[in-house]
Amino acid sequence: MRQTLQQIAILALAALQGACNEEGSSDAPSTGTASFAVTDAPVDGVSRVRVTVDRIELKPASGEKIRIDLDPVVTIENLLALSGDLAAPLLASTEVPAGDYNYIRVYVQAGSPASEVEVDSGGIFDLLLPGQQTGNDNRFLQLVSGFTVPAGGRADFTIDIDLRKALTKPSDKDHYLLRPALRLINNVDVGTLSGSVDSALLQDASCTNDIAADEGVTVYLYRDGSEPLGDINVDEVGEGDHPVDDADGFVDEINPIATAAVKQNQNTGVYEYTLGFIPDGSYRVALTCQSLNDMPDTDEGLAFLQQARVTIVAGQTAMLNFVAANP
Repeated sequence: MRQTLQQIAILALAALQGACNEEGSSDAPSTGTASFAVTDAPVDGVSRVRVTVDRIELKPASGEKIRIDLDPVVTIENLLALSGDLAAPLLASTEVPAGDYNYIRVYVQAGSPASEVEVDSGGIFDLLLPGQQTGNDNRFLQLVSGFTVPAGGRADFTIDIDLRKALTKPSDKDHYLLRPALRLINNVDVGTLSGSVDSALLQDASCTNDIAADEGVTVYLYRDGSEPLGDINVDEVGEGDHPVDDADGFVDEINPIATAAVKQNQNTGVYEYTLGFIPDGSYRVALTCQSLNDMPDTDEGLAFLQQARVTIVAGQTAMLNFVAANP
């Protein structure tokens, strides 16, 4: 991986500023290291999502943006393999000026073979960012939640791409769009939520899931509060040049922060789920067997089989099982 001249110049400026500090502070570090990885939540009806990233930009709160060209480019062969608490490296530990940053931009190469979607039926489609379908290849996913790189320290982050929210196929087009429904997570402050789902719940009369395909059952994670729980309804202004508020990425706070597919363990037969990279705190969790109906652009009014509250502690795994009531 090579750094551009712009990045080198910024690092040199940071070093010069450190040398000009008052006596006794000349040894204070002016840089830190940052790394970024990618995780995702899977989506129904799709078997493979390949994404190729060739550039990253970081914007310090004060100063010009830092461009990092990835050489070689980073290709994630299948985002679907990164569910739960799994992640793939995007940018290894890289020295950057210490301090606060406003955003990170991830530049994705347009279309097959670099970026593509394979559906369950076997068809392969170009994967584009909004705007690339009109020939503008200089498009990016932007996360506008700030972050900090400590002086003399390291900061490790994970970018959560929830495909259930981000991936969409225009009805009259032969391509998929990857929209900026993202979260930037500091790995120091995260925990995991795991559990099982009683198979009897999946026989409920309200269910529209496909049991044979093992699709359509999903656990939704919400911020704690008293608002009614909603389905996925991504803010349309997140497309194009208007990044979404990636604190939750949605129109309002009744939309889920993250989702996890419930899948049957082929060895035990138990239905299980895992939600990783959850910042510590209190949350509400809901189970639905209607997620096949949940389109990211509209409000479907999903029915939830069960709801619960849970507390996530950094570095720990919380367990929450959904159990059918006794008849």
